[in-house]
Amino acid sequence: MSRNGIRWSTMIGVSALLFTASTAVTATAATPVIIIDQTVAGPAFSTGSLGLSFEASDLAVPGFTKGNLAQYLKTLGSSTVRIGGNLVDQTFWTSTGETAPSWSTATITPADLTALGTLATASGWKVILGVNLKHLDAARAADEASHAAQALGSSLRAIEIGNEPDLYPQYSGNTAQFFTDFQSYVTAITRAVPGVSIVGSDAAGAPTGTFQNAFVAKEKALAHPNISLLTSHYYPLVSNTCGGNPTISDMLGTTTRNNEKAVADAMTAQAKNLGVPGVFDEGNSVVCQGQANVSNVFASALWEIDEQLVKAREGAAGDYLHGTIVQCGTPKPLYMFYTPLCAATAADATAGNMAAQPEYYGMAAVQQIGAGTFVSVNNPVWATVRGYAVTHPNGTLTVILDDVQDPASNGATTVQLNLGGTYHSGTRVNLTASGLTATTGITLGGQTVAANGTLHAPTTTPVTVNGSTLNVTVPAGSAAFLTLSH
Repeated sequence: MSRNGIRWSTMIGVSALLFTASTAVTATAATPVIIIDQTVAGPAFSTGSLGLSFEASDLAVPGFTKGNLAQYLKTLGSSTVRIGGNLVDQTFWTSTGETAPSWSTATITPADLTALGTLATASGWKVILGVNLKHLDAARAADEASHAAQALGSSLRAIEIGNEPDLYPQYSGNTAQFFTDFQSYVTAITRAVPGVSIVGSDAAGAPTGTFQNAFVAKEKALAHPNISLLTSHYYPLVSNTCGGNPTISDMLGTTTRNNEKAVADAMTAQAKNLGVPGVFDEGNSVVCQGQANVSNVFASALWEIDEQLVKAREGAAGDYLHGTIVQCGTPKPLYMFYTPLCAATAADATAGNMAAQPEYYGMAAVQQIGAGTFVSVNNPVWATVRGYAVTHPNGTLTVILDDVQDPASNGATTVQLNLGGTYHSGTRVNLTASGLTATTGITLGGQTVAANGTLHAPTTTPVTVNGSTLNVTVPAGSAAFLTLSH
C-alpha cells in the first residue's frame, strides 16, 4: 500500500543495486514516484457529494433565503443542503400559529418552508429537512413534512428524524426505545406524505458505534429498510471549548487523515449492508463550533480537499460541511469557526449576504474535478502530499496533489507521476494563499469568489506532457489540479 511506503522502499533498494551513485541517478532516485493504476477502478465520484448543512433555526432568519446564498450554492454545482443540527430539537414547528413552548429558541412556519423552496429552486439544490424528535411528537413532525412536500415539491430529497439521537438522555442507553420512536415517526410521516424518503440515524458517534450498529441491525431485520440514506456525523478534532487543543498540524496530520479514512470505510460497509448510500450529512474539522486560527484559515481549505476526496474514494456518497449564516467572528455558539460561509458585517447578516471563507475555496476546488471514477494511486509521500486520480467519461484524467506542508518551514515537492496511460496535453489549476494561516488572498486559478457568490472560471496553465510520465512540482501549502488529455 502507498500509505506505508513499502513499494517505494523496494524501488529504492533495487535502484541501489542496479545503478551507480552518479549525480544524475541520485537526482532521479530522490524524486518520489506516484503510480496511477487505471486498471484498478474505485467508486464513482460526483461533485453532488459536496453538500452543506445548517441549523434548523436558520429557517426562521429572513436573511437565510433572501440574500446571496442561492448563488454560493450554484457555484458549487448541484447538491444537497441539509437543515438540522442541534437546534432542530430546539425549534418549534407550527402551521396554526400556536405559542411556542419554553424550550424553543425559534419557531418555523409554512412561510419559512415556502422561502426554503424558493432557495432550492433558485440554486438547483435538494433539501434534507430535519424534524424534532427530542420533544416527541410524531403528528407534529408529519404535519411539517406535509407542508415541506407542498413547499419544496421535487426539491425535497428526504426527511431526517432528529439530530444525534444517540446523545439524547432517553436513548443513549436504550437503542430499542429509539427505534420504536423512530418507527412511529416513519409511520406518521409516510402516511402524511406517501413515498417521501426518510434518512437516519444521524448519529453523532462513529459509524461503528453501538448506537449505529444497533440501528443498522434493526433496519436490516425489516423486510425493506425504511431509510433511503444511512447518515452519521464526523468531526475529527475537538475545540478548546470542549476540552481539546487542536492545531493546524493536527488538522492536516496523518492521524486525522487515517481516522477520516477509517470512518468512511465503516460508513460504506454499514450502508452496503443495508443496500443504501452512506452519507456524512453533518461534519467539519473541529467539533464544538471550531477553533479560531485553525479551522477558519487557509489550512482548512487544504484539509477540506483531502477530507472530501478520501471519504468519496472510500465509498461515502456525501459529505456535508456544517456551517452558519451569522456575522463572521461573532461569539460562539452562533458563529462557528469552521463555516464555509458567513457575513462580513451585521448588516450583511441581516440581508443574508454571505462571504466565502477558506473552506468554501476547498469545496470550489473539488467542484472543478467533475464527475468520474477514482483509480488506484500508490503514493509514497502521502503524509505530506495527498494524491488522487479521477478518470472521466471523455477519456481525460484529473490528478489532484494537495501539499499540506507548512510553507513557512518547507519548500516545494517534486514528484514523478506514472500516469498509467499516454497523454499529450494538459492544464493545471492551483489553489494558493500566502500561508496556512491566511484568511484572505486565497485564489483558485488566480480567481477569487465574488461578493455575489460567483466564481469566474479559474485560469489554467499548460502542462507539458508527452507520454506516460510527468514530473510535477507543488509548493508547500498549496494544491494542484491537473487535467490530462490523450
